[in-house]
Amino acid sequence: MKRYLLAIAMIGLAAISAFAQEQQVPAEAAAPEAVQTAPAQSQEISIYGEVKNVNMAANSITIQYYDYDSDEEKSIDIMADAATKIENAKEIVDIKPGNWADVIYSVKDGKNLAKSIIVEKEEEAPLEPAKIEEGLTQAPKQ
Repeated sequence: MKRYLLAIAMIGLAAISAFAQEQQVPAEAAAPEAVQTAPAQSQEISIYGEVKNVNMAANSITIQYYDYDSDEEKSIDIMADAATKIENAKEIVDIKPGNWADVIYSVKDGKNLAKSIIVEKEEEAPLEPAKIEEGLTQAPKQ
């Protein structure tokens, strides 16, 4: 009999706990304006896109990228500073419109500040098969 009472008491505690969790209001629902106005200062965002503009005076680049959340093309201006790591270019002035780049940035004081910019390297186009065969069939010059 004690086992049954203990089992019923355990089920009752589990039911009360579940009911209490349902009744709690999430913090976002309690103060939605507080959640929406607080910018994600430390969140790092990664995008990949085409460099559309390089502003040397502002030390920034404009990237056009595809936003999967909104299902549309977007452009964003991203600033670089002394702490920004740049790969495959010496500095921001070496990045050219038309380059493709992978950028990791965060929003600080309302500005998009790059943590790293990785410029995609231009790959050499492979030789066309006809040119390879042409080179093999020509007799060596003597």
